[in-house]
Amino acid sequence: MIATFAAELVALSGVFHQCPSHKVATLVLDLILEARRGGEDPLALSAAGAHALTWFEENLPVPGLLETLRREGVILPGPIVSPTESARAERLAEIETAEVGITGAEAALADVGGIVVRSGPGRGRLASLLPPTHIALITPDQLYPSLFDWMESLRAAGRLESVFAGVSNLTVIAGPSRTADIEKTLVLGVHGPRVLHVICVEGEA
Repeated sequence: MIATFAAELVALSGVFHQCPSHKVATLVLDLILEARRGGEDPLALSAAGAHALTWFEENLPVPGLLETLRREGVILPGPIVSPTESARAERLAEIETAEVGITGAEAALADVGGIVVRSGPGRGRLASLLPPTHIALITPDQLYPSLFDWMESLRAAGRLESVFAGVSNLTVIAGPSRTADIEKTLVLGVHGPRVLHVICVEGEA
């Protein structure tokens, strides 16, 4: 399934990585640097000073990742947006500076090369929508042949209702944002990230 998922993702202009867990932080730092060089700072020498909008640590499959990013100088503004109008505007202005969004996922669907992203506490949807580069972290046990198979696994485990309870947004993301509305010319990144990296986090062995 990993090979099928990777092939489908690449066909949709996504980028697939397999990486042992102890090397994920280094890979993420490299991808942040790549995003900086492709954006406003083409001469950047490191990821230090970059802004990354991330989910909370407990919702990512790599313990210690955020602490490593902070130690390397990456600025993590956090996903919480205040409901107060004045504070909300100020917070959104800060979040808009993020070059990279980092999320986990609920599942990865091999037949379409897509990831299922569920919003909720500590899993802000802006991290997968706003920054021009989205880095999604998955694990091999999250791979399913199709959306149907994932739903069936949830039903069999008695988790179907709990996964959908209180969720304001559940999205299947298959490749970067794209449109061909204008003269049927394909353009990436119009309605969301123009770059999608999916990292399959593997064990130490």
